[in-house]
Amino acid sequence: MAMALPLAGCGGTGGGGGSNEHAAAAIEAARAYQQASVDQDWETACEARTERLRQSLGADTIAECVEITGAPRLGNYSDAQVSIGETVEVSAFGPHPAGIGLRVTLETGTGGLGMTTHTALRLVPGEQGKWLVDQAVNLVGTEGTDAEAVWAALDRK
Repeated sequence: MAMALPLAGCGGTGGGGGSNEHAAAAIEAARAYQQASVDQDWETACEARTERLRQSLGADTIAECVEITGAPRLGNYSDAQVSIGETVEVSAFGPHPAGIGLRVTLETGTGGLGMTTHTALRLVPGEQGKWLVDQAVNLVGTEGTDAEAVWAALDRK
């Protein structure tokens, strides 16, 4: 069984480009992607996806992706907070190339009306060193949210 390897202390670049620099760039790309979704900046969110992911959603172009993704949101996300978990190297799986996996958590609302969602993202290197989202899997409460849960979720869907 393969092991989930946190990249924070790794200096190598195996599989997903596991250097601290690559991990930091992937974390920033994941944060920007999630924040664009929170802000309903669908063009930025669509540009942050790989062509393969956009096409799997039925969009051949950025404009089509914006049209598909841009449904009005129920509720107010003005107090949303985005947090990112530790990175893990993920190998190629099915149509997904090797890359960096991580957990993105979105917390919205206050008091009893709040909502927390956890998503495992696979980020892969794109052109000019830019990291792009290639896979997104919702993590359910029973799976956990640590690096091993992220690795497992991205390796089975």
